[in-house]
Amino acid sequence: MQRRMVRTVAIIATALLALATLSAGTPARAQESTRCFPETGQCVAGRILDYWTHNGGLAVFGYPISEQRTETVEGSWSGPIQWFERDRLEDHANQGLGVLAGRLGARALELQARPWQGLPLPAERLIGCRSFPETGHTICGAFLRFWERNGGLERFGYPISEPGVETIETWTGSVQYFERRRMEHHTELAGTPYEVLLGLLGRVALAAQNIPACASAPGAVAFGLEPRISDVRFRSALICPAQSYVGVPAAFQPFQGGHMIWIDLGANGRSIIVTRRAGRPAPDPTYFITPDTYQEGEVLIPAGDAPPGMYVPVGGFGKIWRGRTGQGQWIGYGTAPERAESANVQFFGGGGFIIHLRETDQVWVFGPHATYWEHR
Repeated sequence: MQRRMVRTVAIIATALLALATLSAGTPARAQESTRCFPETGQCVAGRILDYWTHNGGLAVFGYPISEQRTETVEGSWSGPIQWFERDRLEDHANQGLGVLAGRLGARALELQARPWQGLPLPAERLIGCRSFPETGHTICGAFLRFWERNGGLERFGYPISEPGVETIETWTGSVQYFERRRMEHHTELAGTPYEVLLGLLGRVALAAQNIPACASAPGAVAFGLEPRISDVRFRSALICPAQSYVGVPAAFQPFQGGHMIWIDLGANGRSIIVTRRAGRPAPDPTYFITPDTYQEGEVLIPAGDAPPGMYVPVGGFGKIWRGRTGQGQWIGYGTAPERAESANVQFFGGGGFIIHLRETDQVWVFGPHATYWEHR
């Protein structure tokens, strides 16, 4: 109904009285606005919605990925929180602090079993950078500009790492961790407002709540292997060190286009890992793991003679090589005979594992995706 502006004292007084009566008779919570997102099926309301709206909205926090609920954070505070793709918003109104963002940058590093306090510091002070004695780390270049223009200390917290190259799903580039966030420098988007993006740490931290190995503060990577894997491109995908095995039987064989590794975990079975170099058969290097079903004395499909200096694999390796998956066509002949080994093995709760072949001191790192493997 269209309103008319009537400039009489009586009508104004009546309207004000009615408004006062309505306000007094309606609970404050009932007047809270709510916004729902069909993309995730979640709604945001109240103080958390106000904070989300006035501090960057979708670009900064992403979509909500949980309902508003009560959680205990860092073992010391319990209260209303809500998870978003890039953040966890916490309502500290009862403590007079309003809504605060969670320390998800620090949590991400904790899940990776590399707490920020132990990360390398810059070797020297660089021109044009800003140093923070509180953590010993610096911010430079595109990350510094983004930090200064988008909320600084209040929004991101202090830097808790130096920039480093990481692979995040299918993207590889420079990232830097802050107390509350991870910044990603997308040079492929240079010159656009999206050159620096914020990592989806809300998704990572929320998913970790369902991983038993992440239930408490994860322990260190076993066997002192962290220095050997710290610069692995997919290191951030290796979260929550879980079960480890020391000195298990193993074997190794190199091939023209890849490798095979065999490990025997006793009651947990025997497995063969096959690595395949780029282009064989996928454009990127890949790996897969399969149970070793070979039985001693088992007759394998005949294979022709190998070229001079090459080897036809035998046993479990030979069964995979000749079998219906046809790995021989992808990895070629062995370039050396199979070699017996002893291995230390570390599994991660979020997927992935490390195999340390002790006789030759090789470290093989495998992530939760088929394209995530490296040899050290």
